[in-house]
Amino acid sequence: MGKPLVIKTTYTDEAFQVANRGDSVEVNFYRGDYVAYRAYVGKSIRVYSSTAEKEHLITPLVEKVSGIDTDVEAAAEEFYRGEFSAGREMSVDYAEEIVEMLSNEFRARGLQAEVILVSHHEVVEHVVKDYEARAREERWLHELYVYPYALQMGHLASSSKLLASSDPKHLVGKLENLVETLVEKISLQLNARAFNPLNVGKWTTLLSGDAACAFYHELAHLLQADEPIKLPIDAETKEGVVMVEDPFYPGPLQRVFDDEQYPAWRRVLLDNGVVVDYLRTRLTSNGSKPGNARGLFTKPKPMHHQLVVKPGDWRVREVFEEFERLIVVENIAKAEMHGNYVDVIPEHALICEKEKCTPVRGFALKIPIVKLSDVLIGLTRDINSRYSYEKSTPLYEVAPSTIVNSRVVV
Repeated sequence: MGKPLVIKTTYTDEAFQVANRGDSVEVNFYRGDYVAYRAYVGKSIRVYSSTAEKEHLITPLVEKVSGIDTDVEAAAEEFYRGEFSAGREMSVDYAEEIVEMLSNEFRARGLQAEVILVSHHEVVEHVVKDYEARAREERWLHELYVYPYALQMGHLASSSKLLASSDPKHLVGKLENLVETLVEKISLQLNARAFNPLNVGKWTTLLSGDAACAFYHELAHLLQADEPIKLPIDAETKEGVVMVEDPFYPGPLQRVFDDEQYPAWRRVLLDNGVVVDYLRTRLTSNGSKPGNARGLFTKPKPMHHQLVVKPGDWRVREVFEEFERLIVVENIAKAEMHGNYVDVIPEHALICEKEKCTPVRGFALKIPIVKLSDVLIGLTRDINSRYSYEKSTPLYEVAPSTIVNSRVVV
């Protein structure tokens, strides 16, 4: 028996927002200071949190639970100790220049757009008093939300893109061709035909862009150690597929420790198409290393920060040459797991037959995940990236365009 493992976390988020919504320009500032205590009592966890100024209200509760005799089940033998800094500061003037430039670019092409830039300065500090362990992270994170739209003959077409970087110059570097790409997507939507119900059924599908990243995002849910339904260890997907939770990949969410102060490390989840590990927290380690906890003010959940899928050997041109009948999906309105399927609703898609492609809309894809060895056909050499949120948690994914078998429904 022993005392509960208690991690004290202080979190500060100082942010500003610059927004251009067509007929208004807004600049807003925000700061929040919070504190949380997480006490691991046996195989459970108790979380107490408040604003920093109200900390005195929760300390009696923490002192009470700290006195409980318990078997410590929280992989308490290892902690990150030290400091880590990521990113560079952005000025409000620089943010205004970016937002104004993008707004003018869309306007010049006849589109309306909402362009919003949010710049965060975050400081997270963990302290485990009983182990004399302290870890501090300071991060600048800049998020750019772009929502162009157009109304033509009573039909509204819209698209979106969310970009993020810890360095303002890197964020600007990602803007090349952004306007042209989104204008093209709006044009395809406006010209898309309604999907012919006679074409429902099995289709070879090329998932590109956000659609490719979303597919592996849903697959990662089946590799979380706390999920009741998971892909079993040693299950086979597609030979050659390698999926890694990589905190050191040069993306916006690099880290050296997770939300439970466990040291960061590269975790291989799929190795040559075989499931070899799960995403884990201290309470779901089950004898393996933790390191994937997300959640400062709730029970930490095993989720990825940066999910990286290594590219394959197909050239995109080869995909169109190999399959005479193909659906190509890049931008999606929604993707989620339903039963044994990943359901994907595209913003629009392309039906390509004998290299002639026609934009279509008004259908959904169902991608079975029961027999992934039959579902996954191949991975391309090109890569796509996506920054998104789930449960108020930022995620970053990198994945190649992927050829899959899917079922099209309307």
